Amino acid sequence: RIVAGDGKCRGMKVLLLDAATTQIVSAVYSQTEILSNEVYLVARLDDTSKQQQHQHANGKSSHLKAVCFVRPTETSVGMLVRELKEPRFAEYHFFFSGILTQGLLRLLAESDDTERVKQVQEFYGDFVPINEDLLTLQCRNTLAMSVAAGTSWAPQYAHLYERNLRGLQGMLLSLKRQPLAGIRYAGHSACAEELARDIHDAISTDEIFHFRKKKRNSGGTLLLVLDRRDDPVTPLLSQWTYQAMVHELLGLNNHRVILKGAPNIAKDLEEVVLSSSQDEFFRDNRHKNFGELGEEIQKLLRDYQKKTAQHNTSNFNTIEDMQAFMDKFPELRSQSHNVSKHVAIMGELARLVEICSLMDVSQFEQELACADDHTAHWRELMEKLDSPNVKIPDKLRLGLLYALRYENSGNLNMVQQAMKKGGVSPELVNLIPVMLRYGGSKS
Repeated sequence: RIVAGDGKCRGMKVLLLDAATTQIVSAVYSQTEILSNEVYLVARLDDTSKQQQHQHANGKSSHLKAVCFVRPTETSVGMLVRELKEPRFAEYHFFFSGILTQGLLRLLAESDDTERVKQVQEFYGDFVPINEDLLTLQCRNTLAMSVAAGTSWAPQYAHLYERNLRGLQGMLLSLKRQPLAGIRYAGHSACAEELARDIHDAISTDEIFHFRKKKRNSGGTLLLVLDRRDDPVTPLLSQWTYQAMVHELLGLNNHRVILKGAPNIAKDLEEVVLSSSQDEFFRDNRHKNFGELGEEIQKLLRDYQKKTAQHNTSNFNTIEDMQAFMDKFPELRSQSHNVSKHVAIMGELARLVEICSLMDVSQFEQELACADDHTAHWRELMEKLDSPNVKIPDKLRLGLLYALRYENSGNLNMVQQAMKKGGVSPELVNLIPVMLRYGGSKS
């Protein structure tokens, strides 16, 4: 609907985005899908080089229409204002990913001297979708934000807090859910309490949230605002499902995986896309564990081999056989790339599991998290920290897990010394007291 201008922008057009909405759109649609909707060009509003090229080629204005999808922030609106002062397109259709304030709307109206803005709408989607049941706001330093809440350092993270508040509002509006069953928050967390109260106030004062009446015998939606400080252990444990392993070991950002630099990786597989909306195999197997994944990839490979055998060129006897092959060729080529992609990713994951001794490390992580045997844990921790087969990040995680498990009874000074001796840098070793201040028993 946005690309089509909600039905009011037909014909060839340009899609203009800001930094945040570029990530949002790329997580949902491929470039091919966007271009198939009569989009001539996808560009960033802050990309001055493309602006200058476009002006040089088309003069000050153009016959094309522009659809702009941006966040409702002062920065993004400022870029739209600059665009309107020197318009490059015949008309503009503005769509915002969240609630646009009256002040920013007035600023846009006052800047539209040539009356090229045809519509202004709010399309709620102020977040990056990962799965059907998971989204992210792509924020960094949120742990520091939660710790600073309620202190004199809180203003330093005001922009992060505002981003989380707007993102949560956008999620409720996009789902058309009002938390009628209540808003609950972690009682010890000043940040969670503040966020819950601000969401409650926004819902109470803005009728835009009152889109669904409470049905009889319906409990309604319950909004939970939690703080990672309640469970600092889980992120320190090794992950063994497909999507989680790719994210932790290879990096999964905006559905893209970088394999460049890995051994025996073909040129066309150095950067691949893992998206549940575009990859059926990934969608069906993203939550399966490492062992099950190997079996599923073997099945995928066997199925592909059967299909290619059926279309062997030596079996062509008629023109119809050749035509049938050419009709199937794009599908076979796409499937070939998909099979190669998952085989390459699986191979790299297996290589990292072996060279990093992750099976052994993960077993010890589980014992630290679940069992209570200080003597055995201490002995094995010292062995791991001294082992050249255990990588530095894993030594750090084991040290942090031990500190959380034996905060009051363990010899943390000796652990820190052993970590330094094992090659962990002093800056990383100092994360042990930082972690205890953040998520320890006295935090």
